[in-house]
Amino acid sequence: MFALLNLNRLQRKVLVVVIVIIVAPMLITGWFSASWIAGRADESIEHWIREAAQVNKSSLDRIHENSRLFADVLEESTDGVMNLKAGQSPVPTQLWKLANQLGINLVQLYDYNNQLIYSSHPIRLATYWSHGQDNAVVKVDQAGKNLLAAITIVRIPRDQPRHYRLVLGTLFDKELLNHLSQTSGLKTRLFYPRNGDFAKAFSEEDQPLKLRLPAAAFDQLNQRQAYYNKAAEAGQYWGLYTPLVDATGQVEAVLFSGLQHQSSTRLLTDQMSLTLMITLLGVILASVTGMLLGRIVVRPVEYLREGVMKLAAQDFRASMPITSRDELGELARAFNDMAQRLREARDEQRREFRRDKIAAIGELSLAMAHEIRNPIGVINTATRLMESAQDPAKLAELRRMIREESLRLDQLLKDFQQLARHRRPEFADIDPLEPLDAALRVMLAGRDDIEVVREVGHDDRQVRADRELLRQAWVNLIRNALEAMGEGPGRLVIRTTLDDNTLSVSLQDSGPGISLERMTQVFEPFFTTKELGSGLGLTIASTLAEANGASLELVPDVESGACFAMRFPITGGEE
Repeated sequence: MFALLNLNRLQRKVLVVVIVIIVAPMLITGWFSASWIAGRADESIEHWIREAAQVNKSSLDRIHENSRLFADVLEESTDGVMNLKAGQSPVPTQLWKLANQLGINLVQLYDYNNQLIYSSHPIRLATYWSHGQDNAVVKVDQAGKNLLAAITIVRIPRDQPRHYRLVLGTLFDKELLNHLSQTSGLKTRLFYPRNGDFAKAFSEEDQPLKLRLPAAAFDQLNQRQAYYNKAAEAGQYWGLYTPLVDATGQVEAVLFSGLQHQSSTRLLTDQMSLTLMITLLGVILASVTGMLLGRIVVRPVEYLREGVMKLAAQDFRASMPITSRDELGELARAFNDMAQRLREARDEQRREFRRDKIAAIGELSLAMAHEIRNPIGVINTATRLMESAQDPAKLAELRRMIREESLRLDQLLKDFQQLARHRRPEFADIDPLEPLDAALRVMLAGRDDIEVVREVGHDDRQVRADRELLRQAWVNLIRNALEAMGEGPGRLVIRTTLDDNTLSVSLQDSGPGISLERMTQVFEPFFTTKELGSGLGLTIASTLAEANGASLELVPDVESGACFAMRFPITGGEE
């Protein structure tokens, strides 16, 4: 059980498939096999019971043989001269022991007129034998109770027309039933007719054990044919009911010979139990096969999965153990070769990245030095001129130049710092126009000559972004727009659109626009078309947009001015 719980998903799937493939045919085969086995077992048990019941019948036949044998012994021991006096036993005392050993427990003597003159038991015959019959099964009455007895009639003397009749018999009592049970090995019961049914002999009168057989079984017994039932006696026995016929041909009793149901024997004859047992065997076989298959085939696939997951996590040290020389082993070797090549490619990429990074730092340093050199040169020149200038107006102009170039250097350093480092975004669900409106309030303070036109089409849809970082990005874009439009009146158009899973926010100015050949360079650091610009505003805006998972694009083919669009992806969770 613990081994099954430790299986991975693929191994469990293989195990289920194997179980289904094996168990389904096993279930069908098991059903037919169980039906055949149960049928053969039932036939064998019925054959055995019928043969054992035949032993009981042979035992009853031997009662008559024993009676004839005893009659011969009696005749020889008395030299043919028996005691035929009324009230006296015709059997000498020394022969009673032999009679008991032969199973003879009833001795009666009838005179010439067929009158009973001696009986070893206080009983009388309820039915009589036919004329000329020398053995029969008759019904006897003992103290108001009906019993059966197997009797043998001996004529004394045998060759005379006028003769006595010596009746030697065996009562069907408990002792006889126990003897039959021991002889046949079957449970033996005797049932007598009672109130339209058959009641068990020697049972309590207040609770007699009934046969309760179906009507067809009674008809079969009344026709003096044995009836077999594999669920006899309330399902406790395989049993054979044999009718016992008296001297008149009437069925006077039913002799039951039964084999009690045992758990092992019942299993062989119960089709459902056999089917379940065969199915269980199939499940066990399928489970073992599935686990072995999982070990042989699925385990290398699991190794491959673990290796692929490590590669997906950028762990290029992953490798698969090679446990065989078949296709799975070749797959493991190919995976290890691929991981090694990826590891070498990663190392080469890192070296190339370091080289590119050093080159980019060099280019950035050169550009930064170039941008700083010009203001510093102006400041140095103005400082030298101030040493020799006497005109107050000239001095004021030189001081203005120094102040402007210092402010330019300060702005350049601030822009460079903002480009190089910004705080980590704190995402929240916001309206994409909120940071833009905040930037407009700051940048358009005191600029009543700027007209703002809004075309909103995003249906109050929100995005996940950092409000403050987006505000900084819009500040840079609005500053560029205002510088492009100059000091006169201007116009800003703000549009929001929703297309599939993308929300776009665009800002279009009424300035001169950007030429086609310069559109590919606007986001490069230090690229500017303005005399006093740092060339970092658009680069900063693009960097801040990307930090929020958006993209900043220059929209071509606008009617006038320049148009920049910030596009936000929208996923199902953000909706």
